[in-house]
Amino acid sequence: MQTPAISPERIGDAVDHLVTAPISNWTILKGLPLANLYAAARELTGGPITLAAAKLLRENVSRGDRVFVLSGFIMRDYGRPETDGPIGAAVLARALSLGLGAVPIGISEDSIVPCMDACFSSAGLIAADPDDLDSGRHRFGLSGFPVDEDEAVRAARELLDLHRPKALVAVERPGAGQDGHYHGGGGFEISSFTAKTDILFEEARKAGIPTIGIGDLGNELGMGAVADIVSSQVPLGDVIAARQKADVTVVANISNWGAYGIAACLAALTGNSDAFHDGEHEKRLIEACVQAGAIDPVGGQLRLYVDGTDAHTNASLVDLLRSIVDLSQREGANISGYQNSWNAK
Repeated sequence: MQTPAISPERIGDAVDHLVTAPISNWTILKGLPLANLYAAARELTGGPITLAAAKLLRENVSRGDRVFVLSGFIMRDYGRPETDGPIGAAVLARALSLGLGAVPIGISEDSIVPCMDACFSSAGLIAADPDDLDSGRHRFGLSGFPVDEDEAVRAARELLDLHRPKALVAVERPGAGQDGHYHGGGGFEISSFTAKTDILFEEARKAGIPTIGIGDLGNELGMGAVADIVSSQVPLGDVIAARQKADVTVVANISNWGAYGIAACLAALTGNSDAFHDGEHEKRLIEACVQAGAIDPVGGQLRLYVDGTDAHTNASLVDLLRSIVDLSQREGANISGYQNSWNAK
């Protein structure tokens, strides 16, 4: 694999700045302390958080390896997923496949699997049954996961034994709080219809499998490392703060954006800009997700929005990230020549 001509840390800093830009429902309308959450997550990694997650994946995942990508947040009263999560999971799955040659396995509730399928397929990947995951390139698998805790324990062990994943990533996936229950952002309980993927995450951590948690509020799986700040500074944080920690915690303005940041860093690290999508592709992904039944949770509508942020804004953010990826590959020699010219006599 190639390495970027520009410092990876500079790339990671630029990506982090973009994906934590406070321009969403939570930050503008509700005053979420995003900067404080980000600072806490960054302190744990000692540098850019999206880069830390990308490095964790690159160092542990090789061609043909499985990576579990957990996502899907069912909206109470609708029984449908929100648009934040499955799209980010699909973009990251694409980066894992094109950048590392890995085989992503999407995991969610049975009812959300069709939405995950639509998003992963729209990302350009090809669905396959477990026995066919190694036939051809850019395959992906899907698995439902149980709501019942006892069944979840069995399912977790079976999935880990079957696929032997090299990493687990949770993208906007509900995480149980200190009371053992799952909660929506409004503090209400959603345990009765939420798959107990905390169990899968915990079993993976016990087995020494690297984990990444991506969230934007603090009630998401893998956000336990910043639970103290969530509890003290986020509205209803003492109720909703997720307890499960990840090896790397990625905080973003919108969880999809956190996944995009990791994917952008992976594309830069591997020298493969095609591993990251662009703005027009982002619009197609949002449309595919909505057509598969996902809802914008802020508007409560089947509309091309994510967390109250329209498709155009999401696509613009993606294009800005894409420009960083392209810059890391295209302009390295020019920058080096420009700097060397300073010393020319």
